[in-house]
Amino acid sequence: MHLLLDARLIHRSTSGMERVQRNLLRTLASRPEVTRLSALVEAGEDGAARLPDGVEAHEVVTTEDALAVLRPADPADRPDVYHLTFFPDGRPRDLLLLAAARSSVVSVTDAILNRHPEYHRAEEDWAAHDRFTRALVRHADRVVTFSRSAAREAVDDLGADAARIDVSTLAVDPAMASPPPDERDAAARRARHGAAGRYLLAVGKDYPHKDLAAAVAALKRLPSDVTLLVAGARVWHRPLADGRTLDETIRRLGVGERVRWIDGASDDDLKALLVGAAALVYPSHEEGFGLPPLEAMTLGVPVVTTRAMSIPEVTGDTVWTHEAGDVRGLEEAVGLVLAGGTEVDERIGRARERAGRFTWDACAEGLLTSYRRAAEAGARRGDAPPRSAEAMLDMLDVLARHGSRDASEVAHWKARCAEVEREFRALEGKFRDLRADAPRWSLRRRIRKIRRAFGGGGDGA
Repeated sequence: MHLLLDARLIHRSTSGMERVQRNLLRTLASRPEVTRLSALVEAGEDGAARLPDGVEAHEVVTTEDALAVLRPADPADRPDVYHLTFFPDGRPRDLLLLAAARSSVVSVTDAILNRHPEYHRAEEDWAAHDRFTRALVRHADRVVTFSRSAAREAVDDLGADAARIDVSTLAVDPAMASPPPDERDAAARRARHGAAGRYLLAVGKDYPHKDLAAAVAALKRLPSDVTLLVAGARVWHRPLADGRTLDETIRRLGVGERVRWIDGASDDDLKALLVGAAALVYPSHEEGFGLPPLEAMTLGVPVVTTRAMSIPEVTGDTVWTHEAGDVRGLEEAVGLVLAGGTEVDERIGRARERAGRFTWDACAEGLLTSYRRAAEAGARRGDAPPRSAEAMLDMLDVLARHGSRDASEVAHWKARCAEVEREFRALEGKFRDLRADAPRWSLRRRIRKIRRAFGGGGDGA
């Protein structure tokens, strides 16, 4: 079987989706059923260098580049199955890749962005994303989710056909599967990030559904020597459900000195922070799988989390749980962990044993089952035409209504560049040690590069 995985996120700084793409490719490359394994990666990035051995890289920029991989001049080079591992909602034309493929599989990690219009820049952006992702799910031969909960999301929130959904659970990245080999190095990494004494660790961006506000509120009622470290980017600065921003809540509770944000932590940093934590707190309301709890369980770190969506599928009864949004329940669970004792040790042992049941080989088995079913559907459909006229018209209708145009993308990037230019100008004079002859950052040059990328030439500003 010749597989083509869309791994155009693999070059980004490691987070959940990039980690999943890397491990899927690594595992599939070792399977005898896979006679050829290819991957789409972003041209101009280091994605090709990050691919495991045995994976062919196809560097692409546009949808048309990807189409050339799916429909090469020699039919013998056509992949049997194309797996779209993420929702490329910024590339609406990528919907056509499903039409070009002999057979297709689309991953649905979750439908959180479909349920939350407020996570988008504007209402029309949410509507475009919702139409586009629904169309991806509608026109794929098979849909893969990583939990039964996410499978229900695909049906309820995206309109997927339950009969075409396959579930294949994830596992822990091998880099995160064992404690740091050098405790002195781990301690130094913790010190660099300000992790000292008893601390709780939260992992993930600060989107409202992650409910870091609950962790902050529980921190207020915990012993004063306990701190909270959050390994994740700050992306949400608007008010939460109670009308306050997270920063306002922190100031109101007077715990600012006990909360520290860590952005851009490496795998080694994160592992060092995990093994030194009193507990991982994961108060999320919505998850499609939940890798951080599984990583903590593998490393023998107590987990305090919610009984929400996919999380119980991963953790079972081996962690301390509370209802989503229940601050008192979170506080009490952390208190039990901090108290220690034989019950805590026993539960940590059971958590480790449970985490060991989640393997990448089992994940590959589930994926290969989905690939075989997709290939069978493609064979029944035949190679000409690749899709019915009705299906093609549906795809074209979604593209026509998407609202993403080259001109609008250029305008968006011009605005972004102007914002960065203003930030640079605001910093002028603050760094006197810079060489006087250092080249000046140029908005004009940046705009020309963007225009060339969109095929609009390089003249003008």
